[in-house]
Amino acid sequence: MRIAIIGAGGHAKVIADAVLAAEHHQIFGFLDDDESLWKNEIFGFPVAGPVDSWQNHPVDAFVIGIGDNASRKRVFDQLKSAGAALATVAHPRAILGKGVVLGEGVVAFANVVVNSDTTIGHNSILNTSCTVDHDCVVEPHTHLAPGVNIAGDVRIGEGVFAGTGAKVIPRMRIGHWAVIGAGAVVIRDVEEATTVVGVPAATI
Repeated sequence: MRIAIIGAGGHAKVIADAVLAAEHHQIFGFLDDDESLWKNEIFGFPVAGPVDSWQNHPVDAFVIGIGDNASRKRVFDQLKSAGAALATVAHPRAILGKGVVLGEGVVAFANVVVNSDTTIGHNSILNTSCTVDHDCVVEPHTHLAPGVNIAGDVRIGEGVFAGTGAKVIPRMRIGHWAVIGAGAVVIRDVEEATTVVGVPAATI
């Protein structure tokens, strides 16, 4: 399958590295609306133009290389409404347990661990060395940053961002579009659209 990566920044570069390591797809190149990046290359693959030019290129599917959850959801919805296919990418050093389901467009980077019977919603990011334990549900458009640890039977709502090194104890419920600050330790449920920081995590 020949894929294009949407975005041409650092996150897109890490996705390209995972695609190359996995050897399941061929990379066509990158698409980005920043005109100053056009005709640049990443790992020898071109930044071939804006996102809305995707239908002009010989591409079978896309991966969205945008870290911001709201922006990534917007691009995902645009591509899906136009009939585009989204590829799922897992680095070969990611460990996926029995019964794990990765949704459409999910990326799982090196040293990620997802344990048994966990579902990761479409268009989510499992960043480097994060862990998600058994029987969790991570809803779409979520980003678990490097080193995040999610314990068992946790429910994480749509669009949640968990910052680097954040931790969530078992059976917590994290509301849609909440933000968990870097290094925070969540020991109680988090409401929708709130930001929590600290140890233990508290709303700000």
